[in-house]
Amino acid sequence: MRLRKSIITILCCIVASCTSKSAGDVISADKMKDILTDMHYADTYSSMLNDTLHMSGSKNMDSLAMFYKSILEHHKVSVEEFNESIKWYKLNPEKLDSVYAAMIPQFSKMEATYPNK
Repeated sequence: MRLRKSIITILCCIVASCTSKSAGDVISADKMKDILTDMHYADTYSSMLNDTLHMSGSKNMDSLAMFYKSILEHHKVSVEEFNESIKWYKLNPEKLDSVYAAMIPQFSKMEATYPNK
């Protein structure tokens, strides 16, 4: 019985240490807000690109991949850093929610600047 509890405790510690990162190891909320805002703009823009291979309204995934790469380079973040940070934010939804809440004013300002016709 005691051995079983010890094994379970050790396994839990190993899993927790492999999957959790401290907040200091992830992209800051402010920087993540800027990156995600740029990515949302790129996502919208890629659906507006028209060419012979992509119908209007569908995302141009090739262009979107280039946009994402450019955005990460601009913010001096590697793909691995971004992916690990996104995993951390998914495990801490209250932090991710605050990042998205901080993005709303930027989107509202953009919407006010360029209203729909």
